[in-house]
Amino acid sequence: MLQRMPSDAEWTQSRVNSLPKRWADDLIVRWQYHQATDYRAANVELRTTTESLLQVRIPLDASDSTLCEAAAALAKRCFSRAELYHNAPDLRAAMARICIDHHITPPGDHHKDGPAIARMGCAQWWRRKLRKQHAQIVEASAIRIGRVNRSADLYVSEERFRARQQQNARNAETLESTLARNELGQEYTLAELAATSTANKSNRRAELMTRISGFERIARHLDHAGEFITLTCPSRFHRWRTVNHGQKVIENLLYDPLETPATAQRHLAQVWACIRASLKRQDIAVYGFRIAEPQHDGTPHWHLLLFCAADHVQALRDTIRRHALKDSPNERGAAQHRCDFKSIDWAKGSAAGYIAKYVAKNIDGHQVGNDFHGKPATETAQRVEAWASTWGIRQFQQIGGAPVGVWRELRRIPALPGGVPAHLRQAHEAVNKMAQIDGHESACVAWDQYCMAQGGPTCGRAAAITLAMVQPEKLGRYGDEATPRPIGVEPRRPPKLPHPWPPKLLHLAGVN
Repeated sequence: MLQRMPSDAEWTQSRVNSLPKRWADDLIVRWQYHQATDYRAANVELRTTTESLLQVRIPLDASDSTLCEAAAALAKRCFSRAELYHNAPDLRAAMARICIDHHITPPGDHHKDGPAIARMGCAQWWRRKLRKQHAQIVEASAIRIGRVNRSADLYVSEERFRARQQQNARNAETLESTLARNELGQEYTLAELAATSTANKSNRRAELMTRISGFERIARHLDHAGEFITLTCPSRFHRWRTVNHGQKVIENLLYDPLETPATAQRHLAQVWACIRASLKRQDIAVYGFRIAEPQHDGTPHWHLLLFCAADHVQALRDTIRRHALKDSPNERGAAQHRCDFKSIDWAKGSAAGYIAKYVAKNIDGHQVGNDFHGKPATETAQRVEAWASTWGIRQFQQIGGAPVGVWRELRRIPALPGGVPAHLRQAHEAVNKMAQIDGHESACVAWDQYCMAQGGPTCGRAAAITLAMVQPEKLGRYGDEATPRPIGVEPRRPPKLPHPWPPKLLHLAGVN
């Protein structure tokens, strides 16, 4: 039986009819524009662009509540397989087939059958998996189609941004309605508890600035230099180029559609791993912070504030430049833009003040005004949060220094018993020194004293104080052995100071 071939209009409509309307309109306009000059290439581009999207079982513009309903249905479907399969290996395999059918990776071999089955039969497990999968497929497609840039949707697509807002609203409602009771019988909502932690954006920003300022005070005492460094990705990671001093965006012909913000972040992490290994071989110790933030089209780039001995600055720059330019060194603009260096001039101001705007605009936009794209930072900070959540990108990372987990645990200890080592007492006093931040006496400011009590700004894993951990007797949610949890701190040894320190820093370390 002969079948009529679909017309061009029918074929293009069949490829886009399940997509959000504005995506479909964009793709058809793009197809019409390119097919006038290269009919075959236009068809191939439309087919490859929509191929992965058409495999998604959930509508691309689905709300967060729709994802939650789908997760519950899939968990129920997995659970129903227990009616057909009565031994654990067969049941696990049947559940795994459902996962694979929906492009979800089932629990790995490091999980026993029982915990793996419990996961695949849990709506929360499915919710996490579907949110991540759906968000990244939608966002990668939005970038490929051209929806994410400063002339369209900044940092993330509008569809993903709305879904993230719905998810945040749902989470906030859950926190408000859930009570927690401690061993003293006191009850608090989870929202009240979250407000006292770094989940509170104001607290998070204050703690980050405290740590950065503490590093800076140590650097000044040691006459160390400060370097502000920006690392960007090769051209193939960028969907768009900016021209006219950033006022206009045009398509980047070198863009590789297989690259995403997640692969770009992995590239930068690999570059930094090589830099760090090389610095270690050269015996160059650095400390400071790394901030990952999106460019207008969602491609991450890194800002690093690093402190090191002044006579190591040139070697530091040479090492970073060498590894940053290993990939595609000859492409246009690589030497000028792949890595940028600015020296901190202590006479002109503080390093913390220089980086404060980058911290704020990536958390809550506090006192930033408009961002680099002319948008209110308090609004674009929400889009940055949606971007980081979608791609699983860690926005802030400490480089060197003492562990922040011990700092936070020490803050929970009201008083130390008598006879504890001097450096432990010094660290406890440091974490409880308070100062006015944003008009509130709520921020401890002595990160420099805490670092010195731990062994200096480059102590790392050799820190003099560590967390005391206990293995819970009960099993985890899915029947696995529960993760050890901290119950306090324990001193290991007096801080080891790698070279002579100024008298003031020796005092901060609890050394007479």
